[in-house]
Amino acid sequence: MTGFGRSEQEAPFGKLIVEIQSVNRKYFELNLSLPKEFSRFENDLRKKVSEQVQRGLVSVRVILFPNVSSMESLLPDPELLKGLRAGWEKLAKQLGYREQAIDFPFLIEHFDAISHMKLAKEEDIEPLLEGLNKALEALSSMKKVEGAALSKDIRHRLESMERTLQEIEQIAPDATTKMRLRLKEKMTEIFASPTELDERLLREVAVFAERVDIAEEITRFRSHLHQFRALLADSVGAMGRKMDFLVQEMGREINTIGSKSMDAKISHLVVDVKAELEKVREQIQNIE
Repeated sequence: MTGFGRSEQEAPFGKLIVEIQSVNRKYFELNLSLPKEFSRFENDLRKKVSEQVQRGLVSVRVILFPNVSSMESLLPDPELLKGLRAGWEKLAKQLGYREQAIDFPFLIEHFDAISHMKLAKEEDIEPLLEGLNKALEALSSMKKVEGAALSKDIRHRLESMERTLQEIEQIAPDATTKMRLRLKEKMTEIFASPTELDERLLREVAVFAERVDIAEEITRFRSHLHQFRALLADSVGAMGRKMDFLVQEMGREINTIGSKSMDAKISHLVVDVKAELEKVREQIQNIE
């Protein structure tokens, strides 16, 4: 689900700001942006986020504001600079360039280690994880608000499908009776003997009744509705994929009802159920 979380965490080396943004996506994908100094902790942070978020495109950004006492670690080591200067001057002399070109700005430009702060100690992960936890809690709070709205909408659609299913169930016996009369009319045109007609009619009606009976599909659909409501009532753990499965099964049952039915009104009601089911399918893509 969509959400945003932010935290500010004080640390011995300065202040950490952690921002987490999540947008809807069927599967989980994590983009992580860390200061270079904390790159060694990337796997730890990925594991922590994936434990609490199962779906969505999640972006995590960590910003570091070093304090005054840690600013010295931003500066390059003087001894390393001396060695770097000696090496460049030797190279310049061998190539026939003036050694004076190796000035301070030149050294700073070619000293990659200048951006490396000596903060990546094992204990530095503690304030980083604490800030991440706070941001995740803020993200979770926002997602719960959206989840409550989604739950309300989905419950309304489940009730609508339940009412439509009841209409289908009420119409089904009449549809069978109508088809029986239609078969009798057709067979009367073909068979002259009443005895032959009755025997053939019984066989055809028996086959037809077995083929068009939708009682089992209705029962299974109702069972899926009950399980779906139970998932909505259970706020513990991930449920998005379970809901995906139930929607798929409900789609299978309503398709079977539609293929079995030869009654126009039932066909229209089946379309109504499919429309609501598709809306539920779209909504649960946002649920973990």
